Amino acid sequence: MKMFKPKISILGDSISTYEGYQPYGYSIYYRDDRLYDNELENVNDTWWMQVIDAIGGELDVNASISGSTVAGRFFPSACSDERCSALGTTDAPDLILVYMGTNDRGFSVPVGMERATDMNSFYGAYRQMLKKIKKNYPSAKIVCATLPMGRLNAENRAEYDRFMREDSGYDEAIVKAVAAEGCILADIAAFGERYETLDYCHPTREGHKMLAALWLRALNLSGGNI
Repeated sequence: MKMFKPKISILGDSISTYEGYQPYGYSIYYRDDRLYDNELENVNDTWWMQVIDAIGGELDVNASISGSTVAGRFFPSACSDERCSALGTTDAPDLILVYMGTNDRGFSVPVGMERATDMNSFYGAYRQMLKKIKKNYPSAKIVCATLPMGRLNAENRAEYDRFMREDSGYDEAIVKAVAAEGCILADIAAFGERYETLDYCHPTREGHKMLAALWLRALNLSGGNI
């Protein structure tokens, strides 16, 4: 008897990209020399493919775009109509993993915790993003991750501080938005682990391995909702 394999889609930024796995025209970070520099040998080294494999699922769509924020009314913002309707192929995904917000934090987008409908603030945009995804994919379970901080690997001393600002307001906004919209939280930042990078932001192969472990640990703590 054929075993059921849940279809899993990804909504993310550059951290979740990989050459050949995004829709045509989407900006990709992990390609060419960056794959070599970060020691990614194939797509199985990404955090999201490791999570998909561990769950026993299969990739539906990876709708991640390098450099994208949650906030903003228009594409490529994650709360845009285009992004929120690009998460399924012929069949709706069973599970949608959302790992967004690193660029909002890096660009100092206003958190705006009191602005639940303002798509130019992080909290409002996150709320609107989840509302649109739920409307477009009503049968899918939506899991949203908080934002752990990266660290430099032992050999790297590069100066790259744009994403170093540790601001818990973005995580608080994600937690609050997820609860308000009835989605599932993967609070991977709460474990206090820093994943390995070359630039404080984009995970190396070891960094992806750690992110995958944090995701799976958080999913195991979600009370069997997955």
